[in-house]
Amino acid sequence: MYIYESHMGGLYAEDELLDYEALYCETCGDSDCLVGYVENREEAWKLFEGEIDINGSGGWDYDYMKDFINSLF
Repeated sequence: MYIYESHMGGLYAEDELLDYEALYCETCGDSDCLVGYVENREEAWKLFEGEIDINGSGGWDYDYMKDFINSLF
């Protein structure tokens, strides 16, 4: 599963690697970016290790990440 960060905010996943054309937004000129590839829940948590907001540390909201990862697996 390929995980992408949307240029509009948030994360999404695709089964296949997307090319630049699919990631590029013609409206604003920005593009989404590949975060990484994971095969299971454990790899997904590890991919975002250090990027999750714990007690105000900054980063992705923990509940958002939990829901996102649970929706994948």
